[in-house]
Formats: sequence, structure tokens, C-alpha cells
Amino acid sequence: MASIAHSAILIGLFFVDRVICQRPTSTTTTTIPWTGISVTSTTITPCTGPATVVIETPFQTPACSSTPLPVRPAPCETLPDCQADGLNIDYYSNPVGGYGSGNLPPSYYITQGLSPLASSLTNVTFFPQDMPPDDPAGWTRDTNGGIIVNANNFTLVYYGFYLAPSTGLFTICSSSDNENDVFFGQGNAFSCDNGKPSADATPLAVSNGGFYEDPINCTDVYLTQGRYYPVRNVMGNYGGPSAFNFTIWEPGVPWENRTHDLAGDVYPLSCGWFSLSKAQS
Repeated sequence: MASIAHSAILIGLFFVDRVICQRPTSTTTTTIPWTGISVTSTTITPCTGPATVVIETPFQTPACSSTPLPVRPAPCETLPDCQADGLNIDYYSNPVGGYGSGNLPPSYYITQGLSPLASSLTNVTFFPQDMPPDDPAGWTRDTNGGIIVNANNFTLVYYGFYLAPSTGLFTICSSSDNENDVFFGQGNAFSCDNGKPSADATPLAVSNGGFYEDPINCTDVYLTQGRYYPVRNVMGNYGGPSAFNFTIWEPGVPWENRTHDLAGDVYPLSCGWFSLSKAQS
């Protein structure tokens, strides 16, 4: 019995000796993501081999870029039974190196109290890029509404009401040589109270071009069907060739079918309620 007990003690000592942990001589590092909000570190020390340092870092969550909400311009009330005769278009003089070159703002015709050289109505807000003749002196070009301008330097102002044919997100786009500033909605295009534009209005969109490169610039607006929205484009050419394109892309319409022919959807300034008060005064 004593011999058996002695043997058991020896065997026990043998197994205890085998499970004694040794001091690690090296470490490895593992980084894992976790749901916490701070970085934590845990060291795992095995009986043999290198120790493992586990670093837990918070999950990388992508920063959400907020999509700007579309502009919701305010409409105006118009006279009943007003006809869709098109937008007003006024032709103004523009000095050499003037509006479109950065030397004059789009409000210059307002602040200087200029009178139009010619006026008309138009449904079309487009004329193509032209090329200068060999002798540009006295050079003219057709624009819209039958208005012929000094092709070297001119400004055209298109203004009136746009009748939204549906409710939803519309995209207003413009390109020009040299500049077009788009104003849209009550107070931005002009006042619903008196029909006058503000010289301090900030354009909804601005397009600049030149040297036969006219990049397009677009802005989204949310419109309500059956409402009349003031719209004003101030297009200027300060020297040489010119081009202009203003389109409204309606909801549910393919991009390539957006139009600059707004027949049936645009109304002159005289359709505003302020015209009635002027007539009565």
C-alpha cells in the first residue's frame, strides 16, 4: 500500500510539473471590431507560445452625407382665364466687358433704370451657338420672339409665370455663352404684389460659358400642379459668339425629352393679380 501511494505521488508530481505555464517570450496583436464606442485592449496569455494582445475598436460607420432638400419656391396668384401667350422677353444694351464678364451683376439693368431696346413674347428659351463673321462690325443675330440683337453685346431678360403641369420634383437647367442667371419663385424672380424684380435677389442657378464650351447647370425644385410660379432668366453676352438654353425637366419625363419649348405652360407678367390693381388705379 505504501508503495502504491508513493507511486501515485510521483505520478501526480509528474503531471503537475507538465502543466506549469511558462512566461511568454513574445506577443502577437490582433485587432477586431466591436459594438462599443471606445478602444479596449485585452491580453491573453497561454501556457505556451506567444501572448496575444486583442485590441477591440468600434465599428467604422460611414458618415452620412445629407442630401439637400429641393427648393420649394412660392407661387403667385394669377388672373382667371389668362392666356398662355408665353414669357415676356426684353432686350437691353450690354457694354463691352459688361454683364457676363463678371464686371456687372445681373441686376445692372434694374439698378441703372434701363429701358428695353425691344420687347416681345416667346415660348422658346433657346438659341444655338453662333460663329462670328469675318467682319463682326454691325453683326446681328436672331434670338427669340422675333427679337434681333447686336450679336457682339446684348442682354435678354425672359420673365413671366410657369404653370406646373404636375406635382413633384422638377429640374431647372441652363447653359449659356456667356452667362445666364435663373430666378424662380415669389420674391426671387419678382414680387407677387407688384411684379417688380429685386436687385438684391440671389439667383437660383447660374450658368457661365464661352469659347464654345457652355457647361450645363441644374437645380431641383418641388412644384405643385396648377400653381403659377414666377420665373426670370437674365442672359448676357459681352463679346463675340453667344448661345442660350433654359429647360425645365418635368417629373416622369426622360432626361433627353426635357424641353425649352414651354408652349402652353408659360404666361406673361400681365397675368399677375397686380395687373388688375394697376388697371383699376
